[in-house]
This record gives sequence, structure tokens and C-alpha cells, in this order.
Amino acid sequence: MESEINKLNLKLQSQNIPQLNKKKIYILFVFNIFIVLLFPLINKVQNQYLLYELRDIQTKLYNNKTNNQIYEIFNENIFIFDKLNILKIITNNNPLIYKGYENCLISDPDNQQCIYHLIKSKKVVGKKRILLGEKGDGSYVILDDFENIKIAYSFGISNMIQFDNELAKRGIDVYMFDHTINSLPFNHSKFHWNKIGLAGLNESSNQLKTLEQLIINNGHINEFNMILKIDIEHCEWNSLKDLPDHILKQFKYIIIEFHFINPDNEGKLYYDVIKKLSKYHQVFYHRCYGRGNIAIFGNNRICKILEVSYIIKEGYNFSKDNSIYPIFEFDFEEPNLNEGAEYNLNILNLF
Repeated sequence: MESEINKLNLKLQSQNIPQLNKKKIYILFVFNIFIVLLFPLINKVQNQYLLYELRDIQTKLYNNKTNNQIYEIFNENIFIFDKLNILKIITNNNPLIYKGYENCLISDPDNQQCIYHLIKSKKVVGKKRILLGEKGDGSYVILDDFENIKIAYSFGISNMIQFDNELAKRGIDVYMFDHTINSLPFNHSKFHWNKIGLAGLNESSNQLKTLEQLIINNGHINEFNMILKIDIEHCEWNSLKDLPDHILKQFKYIIIEFHFINPDNEGKLYYDVIKKLSKYHQVFYHRCYGRGNIAIFGNNRICKILEVSYIIKEGYNFSKDNSIYPIFEFDFEEPNLNEGAEYNLNILNLF
């Protein structure tokens, strides 16, 4: 630094220009560095303040599951801001992310790019969420409420049947379907496996059947309070889009792993299917599955793989869900703790 100033002073001296004061140069240099570093730092601190606060509260929630006061603290802290300010903070003040959600909040929530407002979770009054199956792929969140449930339909098996096995242990007959495997990893007296896949209305074949066809074939057309689990790698959309409402109403629980492969091309299909599911069923849990699984959806971001648990609305009461997502207790894989704003599903609390 000093040698550069000396060179510059020699050059200025040769041109009869007053020499630079070394002290002033150092002061200007330090000041510029200070300015360059300070403002981004202030901005980052401001943007991250609530997120760090949410993370701290989330830890307290995990360690104090029965402490209702924690929920009150969360409410007080999050609602002292208006929704748009929270939105900007949650998205790290990135207009490329928050502008799309801003439009959903202010102007037109009922459009395909505002799909998140359809999957906002609510608490089921008097019912506890539990994780069925070992912590890993193949386990799902359901309520600890199996009253009058005798039958479950499970689509997409592979070698992961932890969830199905937990249902069978509770005396539930599990009708399991997967045309991509030749046998189950193990058997149970309550397992009923078929080498058949789930199809949409116009895709039926020897290996693929619609849900309505399978229910009729199994003699379950008059059964209610059933469980439906679907994890079939993007085929869920076509299999559900034309499904009659009366078939959906036969299921007390619907647990789906949604795969958003082409949001911009198939956005209307995604929106229509989730809106159909929302007609008679209420979301009580959701999670963004895995890290890095984020797709561009118009001006918004959406999880490429989103696991959602529904319960039928009839016969249940619901209240506001102030849970902080992801939930340590259920989100067993690397917690989506805000290294990227789009992983933070607390944005759903704004809708």
C-alpha cells in the first residue's frame, strides 16, 4: 500500500500536482472498506433477525413440547410485524422470491402460482400428530386417531413398508399396490399386495387401475374411514385429477408425496388437484422433502417434493397451526433450517 502511494506521489510531483497525504489515503481506504462491509452486514442482520428468532423458538418447542407459553411467545414475536414485512424477512429480502408471494397475499391468491395457500396446515383440535414407521423414507405423519379405521390403501411400496407395517400392527388391512416390484420385503397377515399401479382415468390397463376400479374390485365401495397413502413419483397428479368426489370422501386420511416436476408447464394440473383435495379434506402437516429440491414456479419457489397429510373435515374441529416448520420431531432428515429461504415453510403462516 505504501509503495503504491509513493509511486503515485512521484508521478504527481513530476506533474507539479500537490502530493497526497498518506494519512488521508489510509483514512479514505479504511472508510471505503467500512462502508462496503457495513451495509451488507446490517442488511443481513436485519433480514436474519426473525429467522434466528424462529430457529431459537423451534429449539425451545422441541425441548419444551408441553409448554404452551412457547406458542404465545411465537405468536407475539411473529405478529408484531405485518405480513409483508415477515414475507421479506423470511425470503431474505430477495424480490425475486417475495414478489410472487406478495402478489398472492395482496391481489390474487386463487391462481395456480399461489398453490401454497391451499396447503396451509391447521391443528386438529384434540388430536396429536405422530410419525408412523422408522425415521427415514417410507414413514409418514398421521394423527393418533385410528377409530373405526379397518382398511388402508397404499400406493408406491418399493422396499419401504414401515408405514404399512405400523398400520397392520394396529389391525388395519393394508391393500398395497406397486407394479414395479415382484414381492414385498416381508409379509404380514394384514398385507394384501397386488402387482398393480395407480392410473388416471384414461391410463387403465392390465397393470394400471384407477382408484375407483380397485375400490370396486375389492368390494369397498361402501366403506368409509379408510386411509389413502400415495407415493408414486409424479403419477399422483393424473391418478387424482378425474377422481370422483365420492371416492375421496371414503378416506379419513389422505397422505401424499407430491412431486412438482414441471411447475410452469403443469401448474394448472397441480393447482386443480390440490384444490380438489382441499374441498373435503384439511391439511394438518406438510414438509419440504430433502435439500436442494426447489423448483421455479412463475415468480415463486416451490418444493419439488412436498409431503402433505390430510384429514377429512367432517366431524373434526380445527384451529390455527403456529408450528414452526420444519418440525424437528418429524423432519428427521437434515433439518431445513434456513440456509436457503425457500426451504422455510413458515411462509405458509402468512396465508
